[in-house]
Amino acid sequence: MGDLLVVGSCNGRIRALDKKTGQVKWEYDITKDGDQRQFHGDPLITDELVIIGTDGKMGHVYAFEQSSGLVRWKYKVDERGVASDIVRLGDSVYAVTLGNELLSLDLKSGKARWTFRGGYSGQDCLTCSSPAADEQRVYFGGLDGFAYALDAQSGKLIWKRDLGAKVTTSAAIRGSDLYLGTVKRHLYRLNTGSGEVLGDIETVAVPGGRLVPVDSSLLAFLGDEVFASFNLDLKKLRWSAEASKVWTSARPYLWHDVVLAGDRHELVAFRSTDGVREWSYQFSETVRGIGTSPDVLYVGTLTGPIFAYSPKQ
Repeated sequence: MGDLLVVGSCNGRIRALDKKTGQVKWEYDITKDGDQRQFHGDPLITDELVIIGTDGKMGHVYAFEQSSGLVRWKYKVDERGVASDIVRLGDSVYAVTLGNELLSLDLKSGKARWTFRGGYSGQDCLTCSSPAADEQRVYFGGLDGFAYALDAQSGKLIWKRDLGAKVTTSAAIRGSDLYLGTVKRHLYRLNTGSGEVLGDIETVAVPGGRLVPVDSSLLAFLGDEVFASFNLDLKKLRWSAEASKVWTSARPYLWHDVVLAGDRHELVAFRSTDGVREWSYQFSETVRGIGTSPDVLYVGTLTGPIFAYSPKQ
């Protein structure tokens, strides 16, 4: 975000740091707005705003001014809040609540344009709720086991597809394909126009978190210990890597020609084409979030410290 690095932590504070020095430029305490403490999704960065969701016993979608941290607007979510990434399409932003409700909010005012509630199973899923959008539609996978496609402007349901089990991943789009994973250890490829299932593959463990399409492959965490790359047609596993104990980063991160993942205290870089380990680095804390710039990686950790690290290229 220009010269600033935005960091949300589980102590209820969001901060903007100077990328060069780490100095705090502004911060905001979300606990003063209710019983919420956490940030689990990636923010949306616009020319002026940082838009991000919070969760706890309740939560908000906040729009902070980049330069000052002042709250431009906030949208309250009573049912546990928002742990999803924030997705933009035109002058609307979209998020999925932990109550399995898709929100469409006006970018400038934060007012709801429409909402859509999928069937709610009552099950928890902090990392599986992020939506995806193309030019006209918004997609998400429900805790009720359905994949949904809605008209982005009106919220009208276009199609839904029963995948037979709770969706445990974000939605990801590549071209006209939509990807989702379920608790029954399957990844699915659906046609974005019709919802038709074009392919699926059984996985060694439950896929979770964000699915990342890159070049001709789809990257996914499977359970806590396996990081895998599949062909986009989901007919073949390309490569996989096992953590020493558990993958701890919030998701895989693309950086130049490698994919980054946290293996407890170790940051590991894999070549995206074949999974060859290019390099690794040991930190003093457990790797959680990774911010990228052309030359520097910003590594957030589970206990709070943030590191700026420049790998040798």
